[in-house]
Amino acid sequence: MRHVSAGEIDVDGINYVLEPQEVRASLTDDPNAMWGFAVHVLRDGGLVGVKTCFVGRLGIELSEPEALALPIDELAPVLHRKAFEKIEERLREGEAGDEILFA
Repeated sequence: MRHVSAGEIDVDGINYVLEPQEVRASLTDDPNAMWGFAVHVLRDGGLVGVKTCFVGRLGIELSEPEALALPIDELAPVLHRKAFEKIEERLREGEAGDEILFA
């Protein structure tokens, strides 16, 4: 697995930096069904938006099922990648501002 802490995305010649924040999970004895965290979207060093991202267990099971057994510090980069994919899609659609996304 490739670990990601921050990411850069170039969209139509504009460079965005994505800075994921702390991952939060529900407190439960059952396996987590969803994780949530904010991703700061920066352009030219300034904050242009905050994407509040929710990544579901099913998406991880389908793409990287082995990741679900990892401790959160190793699972977080997998969750970040899923969110970055969704954020890149939104940036390509012209939406850099604040919004809630489900990845």
